[in-house]
Amino acid sequence: MQESSNQESLIQELHKYSYCRVNIALAALQVAVFALCLLTGNRLYAAGRCGTDLVLDRKEYYRLLTSVFLHSGLYHIGSNMLVQILMGNAVERNLGHIKYLILYLVAGVSGNVISVLYDRAQGVNTYSVGASGAVFGVMGALLVLIIRGRKKLRTGSSMLVRAGFAVFYAVYAGFRTPYTDNAAHVGGLAFGVVLGVLLTATLDDVDLRDLR
Repeated sequence: MQESSNQESLIQELHKYSYCRVNIALAALQVAVFALCLLTGNRLYAAGRCGTDLVLDRKEYYRLLTSVFLHSGLYHIGSNMLVQILMGNAVERNLGHIKYLILYLVAGVSGNVISVLYDRAQGVNTYSVGASGAVFGVMGALLVLIIRGRKKLRTGSSMLVRAGFAVFYAVYAGFRTPYTDNAAHVGGLAFGVVLGVLLTATLDDVDLRDLR
């Protein structure tokens, strides 16, 4: 009897997070792929990484997507997933599951497109992996949501300022850190803002309860 009650309590607790199940599922997938990379060495990286020559010259366009689900190390995936979970839940609550998935994937791919085109314009060829473009896209959409819902914030709330500073610092830190794909960051952020505006155009209300 006690075991059954515990199971019901667990189910009820998990049900509270059903509104952000796509965000959680994406984070879980990222972690699972990273664990698989640790077991298989460089094979997945070679097969899925993004690079100017691979995408533009060899026309392996699928890499624009596959590289979103690869990370170069524990810090890389840890920092990305931390931001994704902290910010993505609020975005998915407002957009819904399908729109959030569209935002995540399109921002990730678009960030890689900007990165590839930027490298070609600079005459360099670099290889990159990571969900940073997608995560910056989530951040951009969150900024749009906070701006749209700013009238619901309590008087004196610094949420918009804090969110804006967090985005600014993330971009700044990228430029201060070697071997960072800043073009993907900026591209993902820009597309996140645009998609945020488009995907929230029909929203009657903005729910910011996930944010403090």
